[in-house]
This record gives sequence, structure tokens and C-alpha cells, in this order.
Amino acid sequence: MTIKFNTAIKAAAVAAALAFSSAGHAAINVSEMSHDDAFEYANFDASFFGEPFGTTITPWKLSGDVNTLAFCIDPTTPADFQANYGGNPVAPGSDIAALYETSYSKVLSNGVYNAKQAAAFQLALWELLDNKDFGTGALILPATGGLAADNDLVAGYAYTMLGDALSYHGIGGSYVYTEYTAAGSQALLGVSAVPEADTWAMMAVGLGLVGLIGRRKSEKSEKFA
Repeated sequence: MTIKFNTAIKAAAVAAALAFSSAGHAAINVSEMSHDDAFEYANFDASFFGEPFGTTITPWKLSGDVNTLAFCIDPTTPADFQANYGGNPVAPGSDIAALYETSYSKVLSNGVYNAKQAAAFQLALWELLDNKDFGTGALILPATGGLAADNDLVAGYAYTMLGDALSYHGIGGSYVYTEYTAAGSQALLGVSAVPEADTWAMMAVGLGLVGLIGRRKSEKSEKFA
């Protein structure tokens, strides 16, 4: 019974979070993280969706009606910072959900942004959208031979994240996913954390108590009216 109860509470939490996330976003401002957070990758043997040698990896920052970090899921489309973005809830593939479950916490550890982990996360996400193999396909990321500082370190992080996602067999459900799109600009994926089941349970109990107290006060007032 405990397992079924916890599952029901978690399902309710996800449903509630989806309801909140499905609300229209009237004003979404998009920008890259600061220049200092950009990660330069260069390798003679690398290839990034038709672009050889190197790339600059900088996740997006969304502000306005939403305040979250977002990652590119459309790497062949240029970015347009003046585009009018809108967000809609989505259900990602199991591999992408597994990547978030296993590695997103490394990007924002206790709210602190880690640029190297973010770059690795973006690379792993792109690879899951490609063919799940850094050695072949549209994205080729050698494990060694990077020419810029910490290139091999980030490549190692990306390989680990990809492996963890592909070997993940958990239940998931820690995040609600939103896809942000705009005409003429690349699509983005952002997430918000689903509150713990215990938190939702406490909120439900608290609201129930408030309602009960209010009803009792009303009944007491009627008796003395």
C-alpha cells in the first residue's frame, strides 16, 4: 500500500506540475549565458553536424515569464536572439529523460552553474539526438586530442553522461519538460523540477486542515447567530 500511495502522490505531483507548465508564456526573453561561461572546443578529428574542427557551446538562459536554463535540441538551425519564443510541455524520449535524471544536477549543483558540465551535457544531448555514438554520425567527439583548455576533460564528462543515460533503468519523473520554439531559430529544451511527493502530500494535508478549520468556524458562527 505504501508503494501505491507514493506512486499516486508522485503522479499527482507530475500532473499538477504539468498543469502549471502548460500555462501560456506571454513574454520569454532568450539569451546565451555570459561570454565567460562559453566553452570553446577544438579538435582536428571532431565534427559538429557538418562543421569540422570546433564549436562554441553556450546554453541558453530564459527569463521573463520563465526563469530557467535551456539546451539546444536543433543544432543545425541558427540561433536568433530576437525571435519570439513560446513554450509548450513535451514528453521527451526515454534516453533524453534518462540524461536529465542522471546528469542535469551536475550542471546546476545547489543552484551553482558549472560551465564545463553544461558543455558536456549539451554534447551528450546532441549525441542522443544523433546516433548515440560519439565515434560516428553527424556529431563526432574524440575522447582525446582536444586543442583548447579542458577539451579532453569535457569530452570525458560527455562520454560519462551519455553512458549513464543509456544504462539508466530508473523510474524517472523528476522533471517536467518544456520545448521552446520560434520561427527561424533553433528549438530549446528546458525543465522544471517536480516537487517531492512528500511536499505535495504535506500541501494537500495543510489545505485540508485549513478547509476543516474554516468549516468549523463557520458552523460555530451559525450556532451563535
